[in-house]
Amino acid sequence: MARPKPRLYTIDGKPYTISISQGEIDREQNVHLHVTFRAIFGERSFCLIRGLTNRLFWLDYPDIAQMRAKSVSLTPGIVCALVRLAHRTGWNPEDCKSNFEMYATNDDIRAFGAASDV
Repeated sequence: MARPKPRLYTIDGKPYTISISQGEIDREQNVHLHVTFRAIFGERSFCLIRGLTNRLFWLDYPDIAQMRAKSVSLTPGIVCALVRLAHRTGWNPEDCKSNFEMYATNDDIRAFGAASDV
């Protein structure tokens, strides 16, 4: 599988590259998502987001309502909220060279989507 091309985002005046790709399919037919942020400033460290899953249209067809209920959409606003959450939970690319790993769930993503400040 080809590697996804990272996209450049500017969040709160600082540049990041964001990469989102799909991983393996588990026993419950969930597709694990690989979400990676890289700061293009400071020590240029990475943040890995674990725990997000999605669904594939063809695995749930014809029950599209089930697919939509279990899927999440990683919009630019959601991605920005995830980067801000990573900073609040301890990712500091300005001073730390080590990579940071954060766990998020699909319910967290849905909460970001429902929040008005995203």
